[in-house]
Amino acid sequence: MNVPVLLYHHIGISPSNSEYYVSPEVFDQQMALLHKWGYRTISVETMVKAISEGTELPAKPIILTFDDGSESVHSTAMPILQKYNFTGTAYIVYKYIGANQFMDTEEIRDLYTKGWEIGSHSINHLDLTTIPDSQESEIIESRWKLQDRLGIPILTFAYPFGTYDEDSVYFARYAGYIAAVGLGVDTRQGWNNLYYIYRRDIKGSYDLQRFVSFLPWQGDLNDLPTLTVVP
Repeated sequence: MNVPVLLYHHIGISPSNSEYYVSPEVFDQQMALLHKWGYRTISVETMVKAISEGTELPAKPIILTFDDGSESVHSTAMPILQKYNFTGTAYIVYKYIGANQFMDTEEIRDLYTKGWEIGSHSINHLDLTTIPDSQESEIIESRWKLQDRLGIPILTFAYPFGTYDEDSVYFARYAGYIAAVGLGVDTRQGWNNLYYIYRRDIKGSYDLQRFVSFLPWQGDLNDLPTLTVVP
């Protein structure tokens, strides 16, 4: 099925011109465009059920994911998404919870109560392919630690840096995750990539035209006179 999955990190102004920051103004423009063109957000869990059980999806489904657990996801991204009746999926690094500029336990729980999906992004955010002896704990234990700390179900996993190998997939399955997400340019998702769902990384330097090029269903930018491209 055709489901674009977008990946964000921080929604804010970068102190060091990092590509991992998308400004609030640009993010708002992107969400306004998605809403105007009829996109509706779903969770990874919902997409998996559609793949495995044939449940119906909106006409133009899209998944918005946020990796690492930046505090800006709660303070900035969530209010913008609420304007458009959108929700997201936050992938949390266990060791980052409560750290400087990252969400604490209550903020993560608040996302969940507002309809967000919460997933694991490992314990320490390391390249799993470089730590074969630690993959089991990074993938499996991170799920149990997050569920115990947050008191909510953790059903999906995001590979740090999008890197994975055969063992990574094995442990993701063994841990009981229903799916895992990585990186990729394709928007077609299915049984063959349930444990490496393709996601498009959205960088802070992308203008609105570049953003539009990642969408499978496009409208006319002239229909959006109030939107301007912010470099």
